[in-house]
Amino acid sequence: MSTAASGRRGPRFHLAMAVSKAAASGLKLLHRNAGQMPGVIAEAIDPAFISHIGKPEHIVFVSGTNGKTTTNNLLNDLLADNNVGLIDNRAGGNILTGVESTFIKNADLSGRQRVNTAVMELDELSFRRVLPYVTPEIILVTNLYRDSFSRNANPDFIFSVMSEHISPETKLILNADDLISCRLAPQNASRVYFSLGPLAEDTPDPQGIACDLTACPECGGKLEYDYCHLRHLGHAHCTSCGFTNPEPSYLVTAVDREAHTFTVRECAAPGAPSYTYRFGVYSITNLYNLFAATVVARELGLSPEAIAASLERGINVTAARYAEQEVGGKRLVALASKGENSTATSVALDTIRREPGDKIVVLMLADAHKAESPVNTEYIGWYYQSDFEYLTDPAIKQVVVQGVTSEDLLLRLRLAGVDPAKLNMVKTPEEAADAIDLTRADSVFWAYDIFNGADVEKSRERLIARIETGEGTKKGASIGAVAATAPVAAAASASGSPVIEVLFPEYGNQAGDNGNVMYLRACLPNATFVETSHGDVPYFADARPDLIVMCGMTERQQETVIERLRPYRDRLAQLVDEGVHMLFTGNAPEVLARAIEDARGTRIEGLGLIDAVVKRDTSARYLSVQVGSFEPAPGAAPLEVVGFKIQFTQVEGDNGDSFFIEDSVGWGLNEQSKLEGFRLNNLIATWIIGPLLPLNPDFTAWLIGRISCSDEVQLAFEPEARAAYVKRAAELKTPGMHLAY
Repeated sequence: MSTAASGRRGPRFHLAMAVSKAAASGLKLLHRNAGQMPGVIAEAIDPAFISHIGKPEHIVFVSGTNGKTTTNNLLNDLLADNNVGLIDNRAGGNILTGVESTFIKNADLSGRQRVNTAVMELDELSFRRVLPYVTPEIILVTNLYRDSFSRNANPDFIFSVMSEHISPETKLILNADDLISCRLAPQNASRVYFSLGPLAEDTPDPQGIACDLTACPECGGKLEYDYCHLRHLGHAHCTSCGFTNPEPSYLVTAVDREAHTFTVRECAAPGAPSYTYRFGVYSITNLYNLFAATVVARELGLSPEAIAASLERGINVTAARYAEQEVGGKRLVALASKGENSTATSVALDTIRREPGDKIVVLMLADAHKAESPVNTEYIGWYYQSDFEYLTDPAIKQVVVQGVTSEDLLLRLRLAGVDPAKLNMVKTPEEAADAIDLTRADSVFWAYDIFNGADVEKSRERLIARIETGEGTKKGASIGAVAATAPVAAAASASGSPVIEVLFPEYGNQAGDNGNVMYLRACLPNATFVETSHGDVPYFADARPDLIVMCGMTERQQETVIERLRPYRDRLAQLVDEGVHMLFTGNAPEVLARAIEDARGTRIEGLGLIDAVVKRDTSARYLSVQVGSFEPAPGAAPLEVVGFKIQFTQVEGDNGDSFFIEDSVGWGLNEQSKLEGFRLNNLIATWIIGPLLPLNPDFTAWLIGRISCSDEVQLAFEPEARAAYVKRAAELKTPGMHLAY
C-alpha cells in the first residue's frame, strides 16, 4: 500500500542509510540478528527516518496482547512455504526501531525497498509511533488483555492508542470472540472477523480471578455469556443495550482432537464452503493462533488447498515456549509465559493443571533480567491478577518457588489456598532442582517468565544430573519447606461481624488492587462483604457500613463511576463527617476530586470530596516506589507504609493538613510533593496501587482493628506477610531504587 517514502529527504537520511546498513552488515558477520540496532542508529542520525525510508507495497502487521509472536511467525512460514517473497521482523524488533531495521535490511542505499511484501509483528503501544508513517494493507489483532501494568496500563488505554492511529484505508482482521478488540477503529469499513464456534471445553462464564470484560464495553451494563472459550473470549450480549459479538466471516465449526484437524466455514463466501486444516499440539491458544494465521493467508489470496498442504507438510505452531523431554522415566516440561502478564501466566498454570498424572511445579516468574540491576524492582501486583488457585489441584504434589520476589509470591500462594506442606522457597535455580522431591510425581513442570530461560536450563540440567545418578529420589530430598506457621485466617472480631462494602468490584480489579479485598476476606472470614456493582443502589445509601473500599479502574470506567455515585455524593460526604472508614486506592481517589482534566482540554467534574484537581496525560507514565510514614493518631508511633505508584496523572491540591503518608522515598500528590494522598477523618485516599494491604501488615492490622473494634488482631498468614514486608521495605530504601518499566 505504501510504495514511496514520505517526507523530504536530506543529507541526514542518506548518511543514516549508509551507516545503518553498514551496521547491519557488520552485525551479520558477527552472527548477531541486528533486531533493533540499525534502526536505533538511523534514528540517532535522522530523527524523521521512518518518514523518509521507502515502504514495501504490501504490509501486514500482527498485533495483540497474547499470541502475536506465534501467529506472526506462523503466517510468515505459511507464506514462505507458498513462495511468497517477503520480509519479516522475527529477529526481535516489534517496536519502531525494529520496524526500521527490517526496512533498512530490505532497502538499497537509496532507501527503495527490494521486496514488496512485509509481514511483521507490531507492539500495541508502537501504533502511535509507527502508523503515522506506515499505512499497512492489513492489521490482524489477536486479542486484547491486561498486560504489564507499568507499561501498558489497561486494555482500555491500549485500545484507544491502537484505535486512534489506524488508517481508514487499512483492512482489519479481528477476533469476533473478543468484545474488546473487535470494536477497534470503527472508522474502518473493511473488517473481517474470525470466531470459534461452541467447543466441548467451554465454560458458561469468563475464566479467571480478574476478568478484562466484566461489563459491557459500550454502556457499562451487565454482560450475559452464552459460552466462553478462554478467559473473556466467547459469545455474550449486554442485558442493557444489546451489544453482542459481530458476525464472523470465518467460523470454526468443528475440532477433532484425535484427528488433529479443525474445520472452517467461510461464511462470507457464496454457498458458505468449509475447509479442514491440520493442527499440531492442541490447546485453545494454539488453535486461535493457527486459525488467525490461516484467515490472514486467505485474505492475502492463498487458496484453502495451499494452506492445508503447507500444514500437512509440517508448518504449524512452533514450540519456542514449550520444551519437553523424558529422562529416567521422569517427564520434564518447561512452559514459558509473557512476564507480568496475568492472562498468559494463568493459561500456563491451567495447562499444567490439566496435564495427566501427579505433578511438581517450579515457579520462576520473577524477571531475572530486571533482577540483575541493584536499583530496579519489579511490580508484583500482577500476582493478584493471576490464577494461582489452579495450583490447589490435588494432582499437584509440590510447588517450588524461586526468584527475587519469592516472599511476595509465597504470600499470594497462601491466599490462593495452596497447602503449605507442598511449598518450598529457594534462592537459586540449582536449589530449585535440589528441592524437587522426585518421589512425589513423575512429571516436573517449570512455569517461567520468558526472560528466565537460562535459569530454567540451569535448574533442569541439575535435575537431570540428579535423576541420572539416582540422587535425591527419596522423600525428604527437598529443602526449605514452608511450615504451616499461620492460621488460614484470623479469628472473628470481638464485636461481631463488620460490614464491608466493595464499590464496583467488576471495575476495581486493575493492577492487583483486588488483592486488598482478597486479603480482607482472609483476615475477616466472618465479616459481611457487600458488593455494589454497576446499576446497584449502594448499600451505604441507606445503611452505615464499617468500611467502604474502592480500588483502581480504567480511565473510562472512572467517568461511569462518577456518574453512578453522583446522586449519592452528599451521603458519602455525610459518612466521611461521621467517621466511617473508607479506603480508596490506585486511581479511585480521582473520582473524589473536584475535577479530572486531560491534556486535550476535557474536564470531568468529580464528586468534590477532596480538594484536588487531577491533571491527566496519557502520553506520560509516572512510576514511583513509595516508603512513607503514617500517623495512626496524634502523638501515636508512626507506621511505615510501602508500595508503588504507576499513573497517568499528577495532582494539584493542598493536603498539608490532610495527607495519608509523608514520603521518605517517592513523591506525593505530584513529583514536587512529599505528602501522599488524603486523609479526612477515617477516609484514606491514596494513589498507591496494587495489594497495599497484603504489603503492609502493620497498617492492615491498624485498619482491621479500627473497623472490628478490637485491640488484638491476628492477620491471615502473618509470618509470610511480614517476611515479604521486611524484604520489600529494605529493597525500596536502596538509594536510587526505582520501579522497572
